[in-house]
Amino acid sequence: MYEILKHTHSGLRWVALILIIFAIYNSITAKEFTKREKLINLFSMVSLHTQLLLGLVLYFISPRVIFASGWMKDDSFRFYGMEHLAGMLIAIALITVGYVKSKKGTTPAAIYKPIKLFYNIGLILILASIPWPFRANLGGGWF
Repeated sequence: MYEILKHTHSGLRWVALILIIFAIYNSITAKEFTKREKLINLFSMVSLHTQLLLGLVLYFISPRVIFASGWMKDDSFRFYGMEHLAGMLIAIALITVGYVKSKKGTTPAAIYKPIKLFYNIGLILILASIPWPFRANLGGGWF
């Protein structure tokens, strides 16, 4: 069960990243706000919340999250036990705030401004918090 959830969580990150990048791209290039852009913004936020639910389940069953004596000294335990969770929670909160603020806009510029700001900051936090394979001692994979 753990391996299935881990691979699902790792694979769905690509869907979430693509949707966030697409939402940011639309906020920069689109001239008007259509239903398509609204759905992309919504689905990017929903994909992150789905990732959050999967991640929370993994958090409580993962052998990589151990709160024992000296866990903060181990890079892997500290990353998965605190840094990954905190970074992702802040990023999801920022993207959710950006989505909610964009719904209150009346003009395309007012709608896209919070998307540009909050989704970009959220994307940067997400990219910094992902356990990429090239990050030493974290054991992350591409999928």
